[in-house]
Amino acid sequence: MFTVYGHRGLPSKAPENTLASFHAAADIKELNWLELDVAITKDKRLLIIHDDYLDRTTDMVGEITQLNWSQMQQSSAGLWFSDEFENEKLPTFEDIIALANDKKMNLNVELKGVSGPNGPQLSEEMVRQVSEKLKQLDNSLKVLISSFNIPLVHLSKQYMSEYPRAVLFKTAAFKDDWRTIMDFCDSQIVNIEDARLTEKRVKMIKDAGYQLNVWTVNKKTRANQLKNWGVDGIFTDKADQMMQLQDEKSK
Repeated sequence: MFTVYGHRGLPSKAPENTLASFHAAADIKELNWLELDVAITKDKRLLIIHDDYLDRTTDMVGEITQLNWSQMQQSSAGLWFSDEFENEKLPTFEDIIALANDKKMNLNVELKGVSGPNGPQLSEEMVRQVSEKLKQLDNSLKVLISSFNIPLVHLSKQYMSEYPRAVLFKTAAFKDDWRTIMDFCDSQIVNIEDARLTEKRVKMIKDAGYQLNVWTVNKKTRANQLKNWGVDGIFTDKADQMMQLQDEKSK
């Protein structure tokens, strides 16, 4: 089975991690997985953004965990992309639940590591809230929880063991102890970086019995190569160009 995940929506057509991007992805025929990044504010509000700081993808600056939601609520999350998206705001996790229910989209929820002071408390609060809010998701929809942050994946087992968990790895950080990490997180899914990923490594992970997804794959020839190597899925910024590779039973 080979699955295509819309990485931060469809960021080749609309600003990443915005409702515009997620709607664009949801409108792609046969695409049924959205990948998104969840962060938490100083006042414990869940919002959708990749970075620890606002600087790259909004018209504000500052660290997410050091600001209250009211301080960034009206910032533009799309002006950096083009004038067309000036009115795009940072989505909340509630916005994503509503969109997923409406569009019938499965969710890969990536939990972002919490920077700044009060990290342990905010981390646990983030996982707890994600667990609670996912109860509002249509029961027919699938959820995959993922993170680079090992404690967050482990916490997810505690708070929402009903959902599968994936551990995210950069290729250079994929060391000999990777199976110990997977066992600690009680995870059977590896989400690994595309750069420098070899067929030998793919075979090693698959032969060990793990599901394997690769990020971020934007060339069709590379996506096809990975599929032929036995990879289970790819995260892509260009899901609209990859759907011919997705297997029928991935729906």
